[in-house]
Amino acid sequence: MLSRIIRRLTGRSPSVVDARQPLGPAPVAAPPEAVRKVDIYAEHAKWMALAGERRFGEAISLCRTVIDVPESNFVASLFLGHAYAQMQQHADAREYLRAAVALNGNDYYANLLLAHTESAMGHSGEALSLYMRCCELPVESIVEPFEAAMRMAMARADSGEGAALSRLFDMLYAKDKLPLPLALKFLFFWRRDADLARMLEQMDEGADERQKPSFRRIRSVKDWALENGEGYQSLGAPPSIRLVAPTEVYASDPHEQHVLASQPYLAELRNARIVSASSLVYVGDDCVVSDVLADELYGKQVSLAYDKTVLAQRPDALLLAPIGTTAHLDEGIMLSGLASNAYGHWFAEFLPKLRHFEKHPRFSSLPIIVDAEMPASHFDFIAALVGNPLYRLEAGHALNVGRLHVAPTTTFFPVELFRDHTVPPERQASWSAESMQYIKDKMAARYPLPAQRSRRLFLSRKNSAWRLLRNEAEIIERLQDLGFESIFLEEYDFARQVRTFGEAEFIVAPNGSALNSLIFAATDVKALILGQQNSFNWGGWLGPILDLGFKPEFMEGEATESTSFKHSDYVVPADRVRTKVLAMLGS
Repeated sequence: MLSRIIRRLTGRSPSVVDARQPLGPAPVAAPPEAVRKVDIYAEHAKWMALAGERRFGEAISLCRTVIDVPESNFVASLFLGHAYAQMQQHADAREYLRAAVALNGNDYYANLLLAHTESAMGHSGEALSLYMRCCELPVESIVEPFEAAMRMAMARADSGEGAALSRLFDMLYAKDKLPLPLALKFLFFWRRDADLARMLEQMDEGADERQKPSFRRIRSVKDWALENGEGYQSLGAPPSIRLVAPTEVYASDPHEQHVLASQPYLAELRNARIVSASSLVYVGDDCVVSDVLADELYGKQVSLAYDKTVLAQRPDALLLAPIGTTAHLDEGIMLSGLASNAYGHWFAEFLPKLRHFEKHPRFSSLPIIVDAEMPASHFDFIAALVGNPLYRLEAGHALNVGRLHVAPTTTFFPVELFRDHTVPPERQASWSAESMQYIKDKMAARYPLPAQRSRRLFLSRKNSAWRLLRNEAEIIERLQDLGFESIFLEEYDFARQVRTFGEAEFIVAPNGSALNSLIFAATDVKALILGQQNSFNWGGWLGPILDLGFKPEFMEGEATESTSFKHSDYVVPADRVRTKVLAMLGS
């Protein structure tokens, strides 16, 4: 960035420059006897070389050694501001960046770096003004400062600052300074819906609608179905789910509560459209149905950051990417969606829907729509539960379905929540004993338990990307003489996974989605689950597991990151694990 600044300085091309003389439109002459000639280009290259190696302290010292009064020199001030900002010394960074802006007030990068620094210091008003000023300076692209200003003002779009940014948007858009995706997002977040609709209509008017972004309102399945005469059948009252906090002493000191599951239903949506790896259903001209987003209590706190079809999200609507290639299917059951490739979601969010779909009188003849990019074991799992034909929706493709059958998740089941959410743990995706029993009975019929169940297993998470048991190797070593073997379930095909659990006498495992498969074991299996102090929503797993007759035990470790971070790595003392295992064995 700084090398580009030097090239952009106008009217300053000599190879030797007075180091104390500011470079900019209004240079200040120094007395002849005080002039010390410095090749600013060569010196700057040295600073940048050190900064490139992240040796910012050395770069700062060298700059201050060469330039006697850096705050009177534009290049030096700008470099020092940048270097201090990289070191998170924001007060020092602000001092030098303010000097740089004072020396050359129309310099884009000086203003941008100062805006970033003011933002880092929590000075939102100053930062917003600077970002907006950057947008009016002569520079090739103003995307970065406009996006930053938009993020900063979004929460107060109705304020004077929001109105000022709206006026700036109109000016920039008229001058063709904003790319179309950014313009669409601005209109979306500023709720200028009429302008947004017109802009979408004007986009390549001859193009197919599948090639355009779309603006759609969020509706629940029930509301849409009842208002539009679609098929909607209630399947009775929602069951109560038992939640038990998974502490080390829960058996003697249980912390129990109950929550209601989702209202069970079957719905048939006509002329619906779905997209691979997304749980959204496009209906009508301008709506999308999603029970999780439409949830009255917590839908506004659900993030669709991982859904690649979503360009922007607000509580009542979505801005969606072009759909692209679209095929047609006359009728089908929807079992595709966001995170269907993740074992925990496939097991707990998607497959339990089958118990509702089976109540449809023509269930066995209906094709089930699934995402083609799922692991092979997922296809084996569903084939072990039902015999329906599968329609594999390829990645990046969409599907128009004449009659799309949908059913709810067991509970409110978000894939991701916003960082500052207030959703209590008991409302963050639970199982139910009913849904667990459905899968357990189906699998038991296909894979009966063996007569001998003597294997002692440690379910390794070493290959996982998060929530790692940091001292896993040490724990395994301490359990080996007790007959425990470390296994990697992700390396097994589905049938072998089920058989492995069925053969188990004792299972030790870090908490993770593999523990859903505990229901494939005998109910008298000994199970010790290791985790960090905060159990998050595991109470919605333990309660139903207890209702099925299992009695796992828990051991709490220490998180290596924040205890409020669900996927933090953690450590459990190996000696404590061994002592607990021996006690459970009765040794």
